Amino acid sequence: MPNGNLRQRPLDIVAACRSADLGILVPALAGLRRFVPFRKLHVVAANRNFARLKRALSDGVEFIDEDSLIPGMTLAELKKLPLPGFPRGAGWYFQQLLKLAFCFQKMEEDYFLIWDADTVPVRPLEFFDESGRMLFTIAEEEHGPYLDTYRKLLREEPRREFSFISQHMIVQKSIVREMLAKIETNFPDNDSWAWKIMRHLEGTSTNLFSEYEMLGHYVKNNYPSRAAYRKLNWLREGSLRIGGSPSRADLEKLGQKYDFVAFESSEMPLRRFVRRAREWFNGRPATDVQA
Repeated sequence: MPNGNLRQRPLDIVAACRSADLGILVPALAGLRRFVPFRKLHVVAANRNFARLKRALSDGVEFIDEDSLIPGMTLAELKKLPLPGFPRGAGWYFQQLLKLAFCFQKMEEDYFLIWDADTVPVRPLEFFDESGRMLFTIAEEEHGPYLDTYRKLLREEPRREFSFISQHMIVQKSIVREMLAKIETNFPDNDSWAWKIMRHLEGTSTNLFSEYEMLGHYVKNNYPSRAAYRKLNWLREGSLRIGGSPSRADLEKLGQKYDFVAFESSEMPLRRFVRRAREWFNGRPATDVQA
């Protein structure tokens, strides 16, 4: 049952961080400490990046080696799968699985917050309503392959009314463990839930799976009394809006209009120019969705 005492309870927060996101994770951590009920940030990253992360981030951050979080799965092994966009696209899938795997970490709290490392909160945020229901931020994005994957893995209809892809998500660990156990049961072989997800992706898109869409629709379908839905003002193209990484003044100004802002590394002006030039040269426009 929902618990009204959850509203201001501090949350463990997990972020999967690539080296390209480090410059944004620094102001993101400051924003999380300021605007979110904050217990501790857990950063999942490649071991080789730990030294840089520890120098850049303040004390009180836990670092988790990404190749140790999912038993039997490393990024190097994942890259061997014959999926569209691999091996280059394997890391994008891997970071989604890592965030789900955090539900097996032994902490006394049943809830944690997934927060994208390239996203900065700029206004106060809560993640439970007055009745203790989890608050899910909804979005407009619609990408058919995500829903197809949901149907295949969980053998139920997602009944889409809106999207859950919004750079963050409140998570109840016991629900995630139940959902992943269902996937393991639905495909009775010796693979773990993570390998079963990856080995049963089908289609030609380079974006076939979304952890946000899967978990959000699973809660909506199976635990409707534990969820409430809201729209927030947020901006995905923060890098394009300000021309690069944000200053404190940039964030204060953005906070006059938005609740949080994403600064996706692929949208940094130089990276975007190079990517578009490569696509033009290859005669292949980018039409796939990234989340």
